[in-house]
Amino acid sequence: MEKEYLLANMTWQEVEKRLEDCDIALVPLGSTEQHGPALPVSTDHFIATQFAHKTAETVWDNHKVVVTPPITFGFSPHHMEFKGTITLSELTLSSMIADICHSLAQHGFKKIVIVNGHGGNETAISNALHDMHGNIDAKVYHLNWYDMAGDKIKEIVTPPVYHACDMETSVAWYLGQRVLEDKRVDEPGKVLVPGFIIPDGLAPPPRATVSYSFKEITESGVVGYSTKATKEKGKLIADLVLERLVSFIKEIGKM
Repeated sequence: MEKEYLLANMTWQEVEKRLEDCDIALVPLGSTEQHGPALPVSTDHFIATQFAHKTAETVWDNHKVVVTPPITFGFSPHHMEFKGTITLSELTLSSMIADICHSLAQHGFKKIVIVNGHGGNETAISNALHDMHGNIDAKVYHLNWYDMAGDKIKEIVTPPVYHACDMETSVAWYLGQRVLEDKRVDEPGKVLVPGFIIPDGLAPPPRATVSYSFKEITESGVVGYSTKATKEKGKLIADLVLERLVSFIKEIGKM
């Protein structure tokens, strides 16, 4: 397949024709932010885009979905002390998401799936979805790829699961991202309030939150054990993410 699902490669007439077959669009969303010494700043949008592409390829025989160009910038002010990070404001990101979805809906896409790869985007996405509700002729869904395989992640990776960690490095590596193997580091991150504010996405309750910059909790930009990462772990996680993404697309394709 010559990536026939890529919206950017299609003419307007081809898009019009495609809509006769399928009204589902996937929108990859990530960030451009530091991911420690071993991973590029493109990691979040790279992973989200790879999952969107693989999903489209897998469902192609039954659902001729389109994949839009990725939104490569996200909400990342907490990483700005590390060079190379580029952040949008939350309002800008939320507006961008809404504008893209309104454009797609106007053309006839009735189901829009935002495939997100950066936790810092979640509030902006939620705000956009709430603002669009009742004001857009489409159903807009949001999923985080890492939430699609939380059970497998908890089973096989070394905690903490947070940023440029065992989990994220493994998945990025398996999907083909550039990884500087000799630059991988282990830094579990500073605990801000013991028992309550712990940099670990899978930490059990009780949990409290506070705003902080990443420089307050890590010198390297890593929170986790990236030396534990392997392509084999990445494959196990990515295969399950893809399986569940495909299942989701098939389900909304029936609607």
